[in-house]
Amino acid sequence: MKQKSAIIILVFLLVFCAECAMAQQQDGYRMVIDIPRYSLSLFNGVDPIKTYPIAIGKPSTPTPTGSYSIINKAVNPTWRPNSRNPVPPGPANPLGVRWMGFYRGYGIHGNNDSSSVGKSISLGCIRMYNYDVTELYSIVDIGTPVDVVYGDLLEAHEREAAVTAYRDIYSREKGYKDTIMEELRKIGLEEHIPQQKLDRLFSALNSRKVVFAKNWVLMINGEFLTSDTIYDRTMIFVNCDRLNEFFGINIEWNDEIATGRLMDRPVSAVWYMGKLYASIADVVPILGGRLTARGDIEELNYQINFAKLDGRFLTSDVGSFKENPTIDISLINPSKKGRVKLSALDGEGLRYNIHSKYGYIELFHNLP
Repeated sequence: MKQKSAIIILVFLLVFCAECAMAQQQDGYRMVIDIPRYSLSLFNGVDPIKTYPIAIGKPSTPTPTGSYSIINKAVNPTWRPNSRNPVPPGPANPLGVRWMGFYRGYGIHGNNDSSSVGKSISLGCIRMYNYDVTELYSIVDIGTPVDVVYGDLLEAHEREAAVTAYRDIYSREKGYKDTIMEELRKIGLEEHIPQQKLDRLFSALNSRKVVFAKNWVLMINGEFLTSDTIYDRTMIFVNCDRLNEFFGINIEWNDEIATGRLMDRPVSAVWYMGKLYASIADVVPILGGRLTARGDIEELNYQINFAKLDGRFLTSDVGSFKENPTIDISLINPSKKGRVKLSALDGEGLRYNIHSKYGYIELFHNLP
């Protein structure tokens, strides 16, 4: 009888300890670096906080995968390369304005070349925009967990009937093409994509991520937005709900002119299956930015940096987005003139959040 009681107590303690360990894992900040997605995601427990774009190690000097933690931090670090003189803080320092070491000389840091973000270009460290790494540095402490993963290379968008395939940067996936075809079969896409388009998509995948879909796809700053599009051989129409949600705009049908309307300007639009679609070529001149097209893989890429105010589109006139964003203050306060840094908006009763992975800034009026 005593032996059974001891076993029951032991099982209880094991279960209790396991639950405690799980609770500790889910509590507090942690980071997940996903190599194929060039992203660093910050979590508070299981809740996602923000995702940042990053640069990673090139194939010859890959970023090490594994579970680590922040072991040291530095503001305006000095770079000490092997067999070279130290590089002091300043514009020539490739570590940028912040350093967070996580494993044997590898770290998360800023940079002095913002164009490197989104590339496999480093000696194994993680590079970020300086304003992103400054924000992250202020949130996480020494001991914060850092998981570096070579994430799943496929991402299904069931609502869109599309699959994003990420480039196998470090050549770790065996039979990758067969895996993609199996995923396309699973969601019923294989028979809807012509063989010629499939071949071109696979060719493009050697150097970049691609989206497999039967329709044209719309990417915003390189990130997938939608494949819910209509191509009529002269124009490409995009689901207005997707555009409205992302940009904070309102494309409406106007009975008077029998087409769409955005910011008091007409845009070509059509109704199809109970949904409104607008010509992306008409939307771009109104919002700003630049639209390019790759007809071989049926991909539109809309490059635009913009700001929202209280969730509504404000402007695409955002200066130096990758370095030190500025904005026309008269858009916020008509009594003032000139461009100001975002930090100056605090004096106007505003706070801001930079979503650099998706190329936009959220501005909010402070609550009383």
